[in-house]
Amino acid sequence: MKIAWVSADISPNVASFRYRGLYPSFALADNGFENAYFSVRDAKIDHLKDYDIVIFIKTVGHFLTPIMRELCERYGRKVFLDLCDYVTHPKYGNNSGELRRITILSQAPYIDAIVVPTEQLRKVLSASLSDAIPIIVIPDQAESSALIERTRVFSAKKVDVHSRAALRRLIRPRARLIALKYGIGRAQRKARESFLSLRMLATELSRAPYSLPARLHHKLRDSWASHHRMAASQETPGRNKTPADQARVSGPSGRKKLIWFGNAGSDSFQSGIQTLTLIASDLIRLAKIADFELVVMSSRSDAYKTLIEPLPFPSRFEVWSQEACFEAVRASDAFLMPQIEDEFSECKSANRALLALSCGTPVIASRLKSLEPLKDCIVTDDWEGGFRRYLLDEAATKADLATAGSIIEEEFSAEATGRKWLELMQLEKSRPAKRPRVAIFFHLLQDIHVLLPVVTTLVAGAGENGNRHDVDVVLLKSVYLQQPDVVREIVSTGARLRLLTEDTDEGNLRALDVKSASVLIVGAETSLRPHRLVHAAVLKANELGIPTISMQHGLEAPGLSYFDDRHTSDVKIASSSIFTYGDPARLPKQASSDLVRRCIPVGRFAPSTSRHLVTLQSSLEAINPRRLPVIAIFENLHWHRYEADGYRGHFSAHIERLVDTFKDVFFVIKPHPAGVWLQKNPRITTRANTLLLRRDDPEFAGITAADLLSASKAAITTPSTVAVDAAQLCRPVLVFANTLDLPLFEPLEIGRSYDDIEAFVTRALDGGTSVDAVRRFESSALAPGNVASNIVREIDRLLEDRTLKLPQN
Repeated sequence: MKIAWVSADISPNVASFRYRGLYPSFALADNGFENAYFSVRDAKIDHLKDYDIVIFIKTVGHFLTPIMRELCERYGRKVFLDLCDYVTHPKYGNNSGELRRITILSQAPYIDAIVVPTEQLRKVLSASLSDAIPIIVIPDQAESSALIERTRVFSAKKVDVHSRAALRRLIRPRARLIALKYGIGRAQRKARESFLSLRMLATELSRAPYSLPARLHHKLRDSWASHHRMAASQETPGRNKTPADQARVSGPSGRKKLIWFGNAGSDSFQSGIQTLTLIASDLIRLAKIADFELVVMSSRSDAYKTLIEPLPFPSRFEVWSQEACFEAVRASDAFLMPQIEDEFSECKSANRALLALSCGTPVIASRLKSLEPLKDCIVTDDWEGGFRRYLLDEAATKADLATAGSIIEEEFSAEATGRKWLELMQLEKSRPAKRPRVAIFFHLLQDIHVLLPVVTTLVAGAGENGNRHDVDVVLLKSVYLQQPDVVREIVSTGARLRLLTEDTDEGNLRALDVKSASVLIVGAETSLRPHRLVHAAVLKANELGIPTISMQHGLEAPGLSYFDDRHTSDVKIASSSIFTYGDPARLPKQASSDLVRRCIPVGRFAPSTSRHLVTLQSSLEAINPRRLPVIAIFENLHWHRYEADGYRGHFSAHIERLVDTFKDVFFVIKPHPAGVWLQKNPRITTRANTLLLRRDDPEFAGITAADLLSASKAAITTPSTVAVDAAQLCRPVLVFANTLDLPLFEPLEIGRSYDDIEAFVTRALDGGTSVDAVRRFESSALAPGNVASNIVREIDRLLEDRTLKLPQN
């Protein structure tokens, strides 16, 4: 059986790859398995399809979804995801944990199991992922000199498999350069040490992280001052004199050696070298009675220099390497493993403690769930007791190490962990019958209001056929960046979500993975430049014989229901079906017969308010304390149509006059998300009775047309789909036309002068506006029946037609 191991970096110097890929592969190789290793950039389906099992190590990304899907559905391969950290924690990786959670959930149908090193990590991931994927616990294998020797063989073998670039990554000359650079720097520091002034040390203190507890900050300051005063009188700089009335203790070979090793740490959690500050006071007290040196081994020295080096006891930093670490731990009297108590650290593996015990070095640690099997052979949460036990009591030390050897052999040896990996290889996940996959592509910000109700409908299984679809939502990263709330809204529907994050349209088109869809649904889709990516996706799906559906994006949709000198009949819509608001017979005469033939009337979902309505209401209460009646003003997108007859100038002037005339009315102006030309007219917003909902103001960015209409008595708009929103929410609305011909908006009120607008506002305030025109417009513009049922029925019909056309095996 052949296994492919995929990791961000296949260097043995990377702990996640070493513990979760390399060492397990050794155990499986001893049982007849063939292993290969791939970096993420080499994880192509052409490379992986020849392996029976593919294991992705600490690698989470939407770009892997198409690969996982093909491995699972097309080639029938087993796919495992190995995670050694709480990657779905909200603060993980620059606060990207929630996106990782969404990514893993979207890949759930294609993942046979998630593998983790600790039971605590299994629990938190199960809760985070709602038990969507089986999670198996396989602990890290205890590192040994035999494993390190075998790792050397692994590095040599990679020469035959990978390029020179891969070989350079394995050899890692950078680590050697860092070590050399640090050695030179250390020599320079020793030469300068006797000349350091208190002022220079105080400067170093000022660079300490602001997050340090105040008590520790003052302690560091006092220690630095003490260090400076006594440096001249001590043989070893940085060490307090031994009090005359207190005897120091040391082992038979002189100074004791304590060691800490691990990752330097991150800003997301108090981790790495930062954790040594948790026991700084214990080490300072120990320095008064014991002659010891603390060795800190990691990849970076910055945290060490800031936090540990200034403390009043001897310490030194060494650059980590696998072999150097093993030898340094073996030569130490105790390994220190402090840990902050939080839900992220609680999930950490015991692999560092296991390495120390395998080297014959006792362990003093903070209490961790993963250390429970070792509780009888290490000291936890008692630093003073641990120091006394392992620095002074040789018999107790030997007894604990003997106990540790038995536990490691039974639970953490190559044989013990290898059996668990063998069991995993035999895991068989029940695979449900494959259902049609409906892919819904959010390409523009405006797509949210058009497509999100479709997602909700399909996931809920509206219609008599019930839920027969797998719904995959694909979201362009630019949409998410403009409105991050959309991720929460999509995920809350129950649909699977993935992001397109490539830098080019070509890259995003590949990542869209059109060929795996049973049907592709998009929002606005035309041959116009703003729609080029979605247009290309539809053309690609059409080539593959996949039904494509575009949703009518607005009442006046270029290329469909709206044509002018710029948007002529040359504007093409490629979708094989176009779901329209109403009867295609109402389309303009410029619409070709082929276009009309592809139109299917389904109606339009009534706009719903968002959670930002509360924000709007609060703002209105603060800005409009007199509780004046609210009139909403909206604008459309296509600027060019407003130039020929001076439309923009007239509309702006009329709004200014209207605001000045009706002092007892509060006007709220909402620019179009992409047009925002009303936002560029500052004169309108200088009045006390106006509020401009600026798109670049985070407070107002998420407010929708439905939110504003719900808070208003009436609305004035340029030719816009807002008129349909108002009709569906039963709000009086006037469409300002100036000299434009607007047959699609009849029989709504059409304004052509300031007098028309003023009369409309007067009637709205007096309650004299009639909703009869609004209701007649709604019935003529929108198809009858339940919109959700209409959409599900038509999608089912398209899927059935495609099934009949597919060749039978």
